[in-house]
Amino acid sequence: MIKTCFSLVLLALGSGAACAQSAVNFYGVMDLGLSVDGGGLGGSATRVTSGMATQSRWGFRGSEELGNGMSAFFVLEGGIHADKGDSTQNNTLFGRAALVGLRGRYGALSIGLQDTPLFTTLNVVVDPLRNGIIRSNNLMAPTGFRAGNSVLYRSPDFSGFSGDLMYVPGEVAGDSAAARAWGGSLGYSRGRLNARVAYHRRNNDTAIVKGSEDARNTLVGANYDFGPLRAHLGYELNRGPGSSPLNNTQALFGGAAPVASTDSRDLLLAASMPLGASTVVASYVRKDDRTRFDQDARQLGLAYMYAFSKRSDVYTSFARIHNLHGAAYTEGNSEEAGTGDRQFTLGLRHRF
Repeated sequence: MIKTCFSLVLLALGSGAACAQSAVNFYGVMDLGLSVDGGGLGGSATRVTSGMATQSRWGFRGSEELGNGMSAFFVLEGGIHADKGDSTQNNTLFGRAALVGLRGRYGALSIGLQDTPLFTTLNVVVDPLRNGIIRSNNLMAPTGFRAGNSVLYRSPDFSGFSGDLMYVPGEVAGDSAAARAWGGSLGYSRGRLNARVAYHRRNNDTAIVKGSEDARNTLVGANYDFGPLRAHLGYELNRGPGSSPLNNTQALFGGAAPVASTDSRDLLLAASMPLGASTVVASYVRKDDRTRFDQDARQLGLAYMYAFSKRSDVYTSFARIHNLHGAAYTEGNSEEAGTGDRQFTLGLRHRF
């Protein structure tokens, strides 16, 4: 942590001083291990893979106290293919987050590249593995994970209730509706219960194409701590082109190329059980495609993690997807889409 304090003499007033406390943190995650994918036409694939449980990343975040309960803050975060050393998110430097904002008694307002409220709800409330191994996004990929050029407001906590709202201008000249997106979430978190409902909507028009149907996702999720285990539930409604994008568009299991659903329902059921330094997680995800293609899929997986400390742990997992009617969903992780319908992982994760 780097701390700086400075005093400014207000010459115009003749005397006086102002002091502001600021802090900048460098942080990150290194996650590397072995991944064995099977079930695809190309056969089994064994790889040294980065970011299976948590995407390898590095970043800076900081804040400055401005007085009267207000502070300024920023985040710069980039993903790393730690097995090769290059950047993720289309080889961008800070492709995971790049934002600046103000925080005070009435909430926080930030501008830049940041997670959508729906994606935050999926990761924080619904999926106990936070879209790492056995990730929910294999079947529940929403309209928007992150949004650049976005404005996000987060409310303070009101007796357990909180909400947020995001707006993303489309930035298409002459058409303020084209390519814009908006969404938000409302939730309650107190004691053993954490519940939230989230929505995201994106306009599919461009400068040339007009009159397209919007992509919409609505997610209802909750988790509850029963003591011996924490139960997780998520149900998502997806409508419109782009509402359920495919991680893989190839016919990896034979036949015709899969078709992305424009009308689907997703269900997640999961349980996380702490056992001292160990944690066991079981997860079930179902994709119900309501289009004429009826390309349904089901995913079932089991993960085990052992923590050496608060920052370092090892993990292993196995997951399998059962595709129906020409569906071609693949077992991926936080950095790779995967090459088959089953995956075994063994990895080491260190946070710094």
